[in-house]
Amino acid sequence: MRNNQHDRSKAALAARLGRQFFAGAMAAGILAGCATQGYDRKAGNTVGAMQAGNAELALQTLEQQNPDKDKDLLYFMEKGELLRMKGSYEASKESWLAADEKVRGWEEQAKSDPSKLLGDVGSFLVNDTTRRYDGRDYEKTFINLRLALDHLAIGDWDSARTEIKKMHEREAVIAEFRSKELDAAKSSAESKGLKTTSFKELNGYPVETLTDPQVQALKNSYESAVANYLAGFVYEGLGEPSLAAAGYRKAIEMRPGEALLEDGLKGLDGRVRARSPKLVDTLIVIESGSAPAITSMTLPILLPIPSTSGLSIIATPISWPVIRAADSSAVPGSITIDGKTTPVALLTSVDQMARKALSDEMPGIIARSSVRAITRGVAQKAIDNNAGQLGAFGSLLSLAAKVGSVAIEVADERTWRTLPGFFSVARVKLPVGAHTIILPSPGGPLTREVKLSGNYALVTLRTSGPSLYLAQTPYDEQKAALAMAAPDTPPEPDKPVKTAKNVKKAAPGNAVKAAAAAKEKAVAAAAARKSAIVPVSASAADK
Repeated sequence: MRNNQHDRSKAALAARLGRQFFAGAMAAGILAGCATQGYDRKAGNTVGAMQAGNAELALQTLEQQNPDKDKDLLYFMEKGELLRMKGSYEASKESWLAADEKVRGWEEQAKSDPSKLLGDVGSFLVNDTTRRYDGRDYEKTFINLRLALDHLAIGDWDSARTEIKKMHEREAVIAEFRSKELDAAKSSAESKGLKTTSFKELNGYPVETLTDPQVQALKNSYESAVANYLAGFVYEGLGEPSLAAAGYRKAIEMRPGEALLEDGLKGLDGRVRARSPKLVDTLIVIESGSAPAITSMTLPILLPIPSTSGLSIIATPISWPVIRAADSSAVPGSITIDGKTTPVALLTSVDQMARKALSDEMPGIIARSSVRAITRGVAQKAIDNNAGQLGAFGSLLSLAAKVGSVAIEVADERTWRTLPGFFSVARVKLPVGAHTIILPSPGGPLTREVKLSGNYALVTLRTSGPSLYLAQTPYDEQKAALAMAAPDTPPEPDKPVKTAKNVKKAAPGNAVKAAAAAKEKAVAAAAARKSAIVPVSASAADK
């Protein structure tokens, strides 16, 4: 009699624990994950409107899908991109500064207490969507790049320089954190007796999406050739050739053999020494497509599940994130400027960077997914062992537990979807004034007019469906007029001819005065060159 009561008590306890465990897990999944599960589906309307060329509708959809007062990182990144497409650079900048502030919070935690980022309790119990979204590594650095481009679009070259410096500092933080994360994932796998530590061991996973030679050739997922080349261009425009050279060299390392990059470094000293007042050194950045989506794929993995008879190796279904290769056919090979064909160089594929980021994240994803699968397996085993003593209710409880476990097992699909997918560049010297640029597209040629002034200018062209969005550094009409009225070549500094007569007449006092005057003249010339860097502004909505 006592044994029967004891068995019933154990069964009741198992049932209660099972209900509490899965009710808690389901509640956590609903509360913490409902807004982020299936992000690809959630962002579909926003991305669809953007790809159709309607940035305003995309913005309205984004706001409707984010009604809560507290906005997350994804909201600010997506909003900043859509505002930039509309030409609202100040508002775009503010949105990205809000995103940057959130990433800075991650940086501080990564430096002071990385263990909190490595061991998120919710992700071990429910799924990775319960984790605070801190951005993929490439997204963190692209926030700085997009901010730099916004600053240039409103003529603030110094602030663009600041963002480039912040980007390089951020890259160092990411590198150190990823090293710690990989060590933590390996230790966790070993302590749990897990055999699978690589996506290559997941039977049925599309490994070719992550083992693509171009993906694996990337040193990491957060440094880009386009960002480093832009850094070189900004430093050169601000009269800092040594820093410019470092940026160009880094871009060349990432895209070896690219003639445009090598020309940027080889001609650097000559460009800095001899700037023509009538020619504008113009960098044209072409942004094509949009960043790839992440989808969820469910595949079984063999895991050791503890039981009363020891460890049982059971094939447990787990959802894994997958990124399919993007179509690069929209990337142009050339553009036409004033009727002349100009070659274009593809510098950065965000598609490849995204897949490299996922490849780097997979050891941690596998470790977290395996731990939570084992935890659920233990709870499921306890329920199943006692389900027979609970009759029909026990069977329903066991079934509900299994269904609930499947329902909350989803991969994290969150990613910055409105970010361009590919970055290409062209660089030319153009006369001060108006120019016509024609960009080929699948729907036919797209034309935009630009006006250039100053020694250096940046033009950005973003394609999205049938639309072409233009951003450029501000055009200064007064300085353009002065430049066009100036001599064709800058006057050479006066160089007195050295003769015996001149040397004889030159007194020590006169020599000192002459040296001081020469120094003053050189300082004034340097200041004049710097003030001539007048970026230009134009935003063109689709016509």
